Amino acid sequence: MRTLWIVLFSFHYKKQINDILSCAAIQARQGDSIMKRITRIIRPIICIVVLLVAMTTAVRGCYQRETEPIDIPGTSAPQPSAPLAGEVIPSVDRQTELAEARAKNPDTVAWLYIPGAEVDDPVMQAEDNGYYLKLDENGEYAMWGCYYAHCENKIGGRDKLDKNTTIFGHSASNCDPDGVRFTKLYRYMDVDFVKEHPYIYLSVDGEDMIFQITALFVTDIGFDYIEPDPTGDDLTSFFETIARKNWLDFDGVTFSEEDTVLTLSTCCRKYDKANSGNQRLVVMAKLLPEGATAQEFSVSLVDSPEMP
Repeated sequence: MRTLWIVLFSFHYKKQINDILSCAAIQARQGDSIMKRITRIIRPIICIVVLLVAMTTAVRGCYQRETEPIDIPGTSAPQPSAPLAGEVIPSVDRQTELAEARAKNPDTVAWLYIPGAEVDDPVMQAEDNGYYLKLDENGEYAMWGCYYAHCENKIGGRDKLDKNTTIFGHSASNCDPDGVRFTKLYRYMDVDFVKEHPYIYLSVDGEDMIFQITALFVTDIGFDYIEPDPTGDDLTSFFETIARKNWLDFDGVTFSEEDTVLTLSTCCRKYDKANSGNQRLVVMAKLLPEGATAQEFSVSLVDSPEMP
């Protein structure tokens, strides 16, 4: 496009350019008249050039593309259907993918698979939670970062997990359920989606675990929902606060202090009227025992959950 404009510009102003070259050859005795003529010719040409440069810059700015890969919903591998009540819930083996990811980056601690949310990716962990904010799973700059575990969590098999394991991920500010990364967690605001996709799968070295969705809520960071091991009164308060905030009212799914929790956390701007940046969308799931069978359950939205 730029080349075409230059060619058209040169062709259109061919006569004026030739005039300038001819003027340059005129004897100096013509003095002021020559300079005035050149000035009259050059001035509009300079204006046109400036205008063309500005228009070219504007076009480049408007059509500049992100270097990040485009996240297209529906392009992931076929997803398992929810088993019927009484059937054993099949685990999802991601040991090969986990080993390959760890070979590329030793910070890899798990593999997270969320059917229906196009999440099927490694989970990193660093010494502080800010390290992977703008780094992908290979440690390279990425606008949308990667999924990473809370730096205080112990990641291992079911016998080594903390009471509450948290995985963080970015989300788009428009909160579009079809958006990138954990923006898709907004899909859990639809109870039909919860019914169709009740399970989350987490693979660690040597073990593939299944968690069942139990809660979704919006909170500010005043609630320490990422506490790895609350105990005693803190544990009781932890679950009481979740119950007040929970958008999902289950019949047939329990959630209590005896459960081991997987927490998925992302920024939430949808209800942050003050634009504080301190609100989070949180999805929680409980660890199911090995060989667990699917149970009949129903779920509906709570009328007035506690909001920030």
